[in-house]
Amino acid sequence: MFRNVCKLTLTFAIGLLILAGCGSEKAIADNVLTSSQNNNTDVVQSENEVADVAEVSPIKRQLLKSADEVQITETEVIFKDDSGRDVITIQKNPQKVAVLYGSHACLWKEAGGDIKIGIGGKGAEALYKDQIGHNFLEDEGVVTIAKSSSAKTWDIEAILAEQPDLIICSTAMNGYSTLSAPAEAANIPVIAITYSGVGDYLKWFKVFCNINSKPELWDSIANKTVDDIAHIIESAPVENTPKVLSILPKTDAVSANLAASDMGVIIEQLHAINVVDDLAEDLSSVRVDINLETMLATNPDMIFVQCIGSEEEARELMDSHFLDNPVWNSLEAVKNNKIYYMPKRLFHNRPNREYNESYKMMFELLYPEIEL
Repeated sequence: MFRNVCKLTLTFAIGLLILAGCGSEKAIADNVLTSSQNNNTDVVQSENEVADVAEVSPIKRQLLKSADEVQITETEVIFKDDSGRDVITIQKNPQKVAVLYGSHACLWKEAGGDIKIGIGGKGAEALYKDQIGHNFLEDEGVVTIAKSSSAKTWDIEAILAEQPDLIICSTAMNGYSTLSAPAEAANIPVIAITYSGVGDYLKWFKVFCNINSKPELWDSIANKTVDDIAHIIESAPVENTPKVLSILPKTDAVSANLAASDMGVIIEQLHAINVVDDLAEDLSSVRVDINLETMLATNPDMIFVQCIGSEEEARELMDSHFLDNPVWNSLEAVKNNKIYYMPKRLFHNRPNREYNESYKMMFELLYPEIEL
């Protein structure tokens, strides 16, 4: 009798726990939905998003951190740009967009956008052909407003006279600081961008594809890229990793890429040791000039050379600085022939959807013994 009563009691208790568990799961889901809403704004969220939260790996979640802060409604996209302002709200489906920076134009196009006002010049036009497949400035109805991304060359009145309903520009080269006040006076919204690393790529892709009302591109392009990168990072060892130096040779000096640079981000995320990170006085700095004495003191295992142009041009610049120099030749990386010229397409330009190829190449150089 006592055993039967215990059995009934236990069965009843288990039933209560199951019901409580179901209630907790519903409460968790409700909390996720509630926290994603912005006060009086009805945020658009698919039914699968709540279920997917638990399935995202910690590394992928970190990569998506900035993108997850972007809020989408039926008619607007709400986010922080890099101007220092509070969140801004951009109406979906602008009809006449000006993109005044080459790599941003490529990303806007990749995310389903159309451009009516753009920036030309040899470098930008080569980039358009490489990433978009053609120079869109030659398309009918497109206005080339300047031949450089430097705001010093811009005719602001001419840009505003085209009456764009959205302007996208960089915080670099005085773009935003030059344009923001006149655009605000003309009631034209401006998005200011500082773009470095795959986290920024994912954020801006999400912003752009939703402004263009093409959220399906997130799954077909950006989500595939971040899945590949998360797998590569997860495969990287965290101990006994190589010491590396990433440099950008110029005519008059050689600069080292710090953690805030595009290449520095990849090096850090793949757990290699960037030997110059301690040299940065300003943590937001992208590069710092470096001399042979510092190279010798840090003595890296590997040296990655960032190519602004072709590999041949980069080799000529390196020779002009280091050819037959005994200090250079005493470096471990030089003695072991571990100097690598990193292609412009993947490590100087913003590779956008091909960021996974950048990570893959870097991983294979750092860890040739590990198969992805």
